[in-house]
Amino acid sequence: MNASTGAEDQVVAPDEVLRRHTVAAYGLIGIGIVLGGLGLLLIDGGRTTTYRLDQTVDASWTVNTLVVVAVLSVLAALAGAALLALPKHVLRRFDGYLIGGGVAALVLAALSWTVTPDVGFPVEFVLATTLFLALPFIFGALSGVVAERSGVINLGIEGQFLTGAFTAALLASISGNAYVGMLAATLSGVCSTLLLAWLATRFEVNQVVTGIILNLLALGLTGFLYERLMRADGSLNQPATVQKVGDSLGFLARIPILGPVLFDQNIFVYVALACVFVVSYLLFRTRWGLHTRAVGEHPAAADAAGINVNRLRFWNVTAAGALSGFGGAFFTIANNVSFSKNMTAGLGFVALAVMIVGRWHPFGVLTAALLFGFSSALQRFLNTMPGNPIPTEFLGMLPYAVTLVVVAGFIGRAVAPAADGIPYTPGSK
Repeated sequence: MNASTGAEDQVVAPDEVLRRHTVAAYGLIGIGIVLGGLGLLLIDGGRTTTYRLDQTVDASWTVNTLVVVAVLSVLAALAGAALLALPKHVLRRFDGYLIGGGVAALVLAALSWTVTPDVGFPVEFVLATTLFLALPFIFGALSGVVAERSGVINLGIEGQFLTGAFTAALLASISGNAYVGMLAATLSGVCSTLLLAWLATRFEVNQVVTGIILNLLALGLTGFLYERLMRADGSLNQPATVQKVGDSLGFLARIPILGPVLFDQNIFVYVALACVFVVSYLLFRTRWGLHTRAVGEHPAAADAAGINVNRLRFWNVTAAGALSGFGGAFFTIANNVSFSKNMTAGLGFVALAVMIVGRWHPFGVLTAALLFGFSSALQRFLNTMPGNPIPTEFLGMLPYAVTLVVVAGFIGRAVAPAADGIPYTPGSK
């Protein structure tokens, strides 16, 4: 095997590909027709929608809502028709673009209809918030990628988030330094994952059960310490935070759209993007990555080649804990908020869904995380928009509803590493 080879292709059965194309095609056609038809019946012909740049320059674009909804609905339906009509050899190259473009057209059409005419849609705010809110998904999903590429299911991401958030808040409050809190969160993630790594490799316990137990342990332990320490002394729950870098980058932060999205964020954003590139390079361009993928796909062959399978799994799972522990600091330090019980609210499990949708690949994880970040950013905007027609309770469900829809649509074609979750006994075949 050659350590310089790229990501291996995941084989998908032809019937599965055909089913996915058919379901996506009829879904786009049906939703496009329904949305366009309802728009023609319900939208006032004189209604307008405004899109504006809200953070760099004073610019806006006002369009006729009915025209936009009708055109985008037709485009989505045409994308669905193309999935049915194009030859298979063409679809292999363009199916992702057609499905993504059709879904994007439907989302933009629905947004144009939902946004209150006098308010306008803040493009820069939503895009910048999308990247920021994608951070916990990026860190948690990358943690899952490193662990599961090694053959160990890391179901404890939720607990690692919680311990990271708690220790980041506590140590940043005591030291008055946000970077101390970030380091503490990373170490706490390592410590909270050591038990999973040890039990999975030394005693070959059920990794799913272990992950759930560790989540419950983290929930109870952080809740207990919160009551005993932070409730008793509020100064222990006033973490220092990190500032955005926009002021130090000058004109870069004032570039329309790109400025707020890429050049006016805090250090967590740049660490997350760097981790995506670094993990991808290490997995697919180094000897360590070759060994990691080998023990995740065929541990017996790796063992025969002289790789200590369980030792590599142990240290990889420990490193995965560092990623999710650092991601836990997002909930307190990056957001400039105090720690509270169960503040991660199940986002560790959403991160697992992001990993699956991203097909256990760092760049797939980044794309999927941005999707979930976008749904969270929309939730924030619509919750504060005057005249919002959607009940707040439904908006609160939006990120989780997106999780269900996307996983239901993608999990059938997402192939996990062959030895994922299977303990290995040295010398077995």
